Amino acid sequence: MKKSTLPGLFLVLAASALAAPAPVLLKKGMAFQSAKRELHRGGWAPQAMHVKDQYSYTDAEKALLDNGVKGIEGCAVDRPVCIVHYTKGKACLRVIIWGEQYKDLEISYWDSQCPPEEAL
Repeated sequence: MKKSTLPGLFLVLAASALAAPAPVLLKKGMAFQSAKRELHRGGWAPQAMHVKDQYSYTDAEKALLDNGVKGIEGCAVDRPVCIVHYTKGKACLRVIIWGEQYKDLEISYWDSQCPPEEAL
């Protein structure tokens, strides 16, 4: 990749290159339920999380689990945002979801970052 003379442009190009494995079907503001279906159709599977530790899920995380959401790394306690991880082969996909209730969850952001080792 050729480095641009504009540092900001280089960062955008570099970020796009890193996010290459992520599905292009995701859109900011997209309903999480729709995104889950698209990810599944695209061959992405939820990453098993908190298998090695004695993680205690918060009420928000329990509500997601009760609605069939898997791959939860965690949710913030001070705002309605959670991190969910998916894998496809060796590729990772981290999805940030936002919303007060399951039916209202939306995609806020995604990238190709793998979960931290301590969350697996």
